[in-house]
Amino acid sequence: MVLHRVHHQILRSHHLFEPLNEEQLDELMSTSQLLSVDKGEPLFRQGEPAEAFYFVIAGAVKIYRLTPDGQEKVFEVVGDRQTFAEAMMLMDTPNYVASAEAVCPTQLYRVSNATYMRLLQSNSRLTFALLGKLCVRLHQRVNEIETLSLKNATHRVVRYLLTQLMRLPTPGNRFELPMAKQLIAGHLSIQPETFSRIIRRLIDENIITQEGRQISVLDRLRLEQFE
Repeated sequence: MVLHRVHHQILRSHHLFEPLNEEQLDELMSTSQLLSVDKGEPLFRQGEPAEAFYFVIAGAVKIYRLTPDGQEKVFEVVGDRQTFAEAMMLMDTPNYVASAEAVCPTQLYRVSNATYMRLLQSNSRLTFALLGKLCVRLHQRVNEIETLSLKNATHRVVRYLLTQLMRLPTPGNRFELPMAKQLIAGHLSIQPETFSRIIRRLIDENIITQEGRQISVLDRLRLEQFE
């Protein structure tokens, strides 16, 4: 597959692909697929063979599992220029441990695990890049577990808003919520009504404003201290 010039630049900006030389990148892309999926379309289901990981060009994908009573627990929403399911390459299980589904029209690459693993064996920089990525993901999960286990709903929402603010590519006070409130609430293990009520309190306190999914933080210090 011949890479579009813009896609080539986007892939090169990600640390899981930057260590590859052009020959290695060509080899990887020759076994990869560029997918365009609609909202609600699955990428894989829990229990299916884990043969690939994914790189999002544009759009968003939720990673989730179903509880025994059929409730959906969202672990993460992956956005532009992010990867997901790469950890499966190093796990003992041959199958995906969660499901992935587009939450809006999404364009992404499906990257062969087998080809990437062959390249890892001959490129130590690539190996360390993958390990670094997985360590970051581990720390994020530990922080989320601490927040969900020890903090109340208000703190979870405040932490979530501050995290979205810190992820802005340039310093600012305005960002867009990456998904619907129902999905955010599920990710934070609270009810959608609770999430909406906390957002309303923050608005009433003149700490934030909201227009659709656009959130503007008027007073970051008060947001950080809000309980």
